[in-house]
Amino acid sequence: MEAAFNRHDADALDSHFTQNATWVNVIGEKLSGWNEINKVHKIILTGPLSNSYSKYTVDNISFINSNVAVVHVHQYSTTSDGKRIDGGQESIAIYVMVKETEVWKLAAGQNTLLKSV
Repeated sequence: MEAAFNRHDADALDSHFTQNATWVNVIGEKLSGWNEINKVHKIILTGPLSNSYSKYTVDNISFINSNVAVVHVHQYSTTSDGKRIDGGQESIAIYVMVKETEVWKLAAGQNTLLKSV
């Protein structure tokens, strides 16, 4: 997902979502279904986020069962070559992942901006 975000490639990013996924973005907008998520991602990745880059780190994975996991991901702003930007935007996301035909997909999630300290 990180590589797709950094290429500003909505289709590649959204290939990690289930068809009926639900996503709440950093501005609190709830998106339902792959088509709606992809439509919004195409707009923001080629518009307001077209010069944005991020690093994703997995903080925690909790397996609910062998086909469902809850993942906390920390995202922080970087330069185009991957150097962390001091004081840049940061967020924490929660992903509910499901295994579909042996591939993990994001079924639901929320991304929340972190306050600067």
